[in-house]
Amino acid sequence: MVLDVRGLCVEYGGEGGSVRAVDDVSFTLRRGEVLGIAGESGSGKSTLAYAITRLHRPPAVISHGEIRYTAPDGSGVDVLSMADSELRTFRWEELSIVFQSAMHALNPIMRIGEQIDDVLAAHRPHMNRQERAARIVELLGIVGIPGDRASAYPHELSGGMRQRAMIAVGLALDPEIIVMDEPTTALDVVIQRQIMELKDTLGFSVVFITHDLSLLIELSDTIAVMYGGRIIETAAADDFYRRPRHPYSHGLLASFPTLGGPKRELTGIIGSPPDLRRMPSGCAFHPRCPVAFDDCSSRTPVLYDIQQAGRSGVSRAACLQYVDAGQRATADDTEDRLAMGEKQ
Repeated sequence: MVLDVRGLCVEYGGEGGSVRAVDDVSFTLRRGEVLGIAGESGSGKSTLAYAITRLHRPPAVISHGEIRYTAPDGSGVDVLSMADSELRTFRWEELSIVFQSAMHALNPIMRIGEQIDDVLAAHRPHMNRQERAARIVELLGIVGIPGDRASAYPHELSGGMRQRAMIAVGLALDPEIIVMDEPTTALDVVIQRQIMELKDTLGFSVVFITHDLSLLIELSDTIAVMYGGRIIETAAADDFYRRPRHPYSHGLLASFPTLGGPKRELTGIIGSPPDLRRMPSGCAFHPRCPVAFDDCSSRTPVLYDIQQAGRSGVSRAACLQYVDAGQRATADDTEDRLAMGEKQ
């Protein structure tokens, strides 16, 4: 285990009161694992990414929770208790983030090579100029950028190359964890694959956030689905693809065409994500859920363990169907209920 998040809450303050964008989120990231986080816009994915790296600024505040990092030597530290000086060392050295918008994350008046050099000079003072220059060329080559483009400014690169440059910055100090917030939007599939192969070589862990479910399933070991600021399902990627447990997960998968395996009819999800300022009572998904029943509007489900017949792994879903398998739908017939609900 390299990262352990427990009961994390992030709120945005305002004149009308606070809005909870991340609500009681817990998960564990194992060393060398890719944890994929899925969900519609507004589900809390990027807010969670900023919370993990402690990059929030007012009016955002982490109101509750714990984020514990475990180093390769077994020593642990609470990220939320770190002073600013400790954070400056922790970021990039142990944990880095690749932002969604490279054009905004990169300094527009500095050359790409200079921006990587800044990171190396600050955190690797023993490296001389020639060693740093060689490392810059190496990093750019890793992400598919010719070394001579180190002298280019961000605006002189394509969108895909800017995103690759951001990934090069994130890899500069060989961190143990990389948080990727929609990092592959502008990247071709060859570079996507190279990045994941590099993860296997260097052994770092990845928190991978994207709207692209097909990519998420292909590259992730474990998938966590967020809705209304909460994690509402966790499962191994293969189990998630073959048998999603939460009705929302089922709807997400039904919104994407399959490129192999079981065929699914594209249906999507009716309605819109909830307004975080006026969350529905009970299960946040119940106004859109095709299989909701009376209790869903008054009871808030937690993540229930679901043992799948014939498999050793356990999925978890925050759905009242799994409170009592004898009274509600069992794990094996949930898909049938969902299919019936969609036709109504």
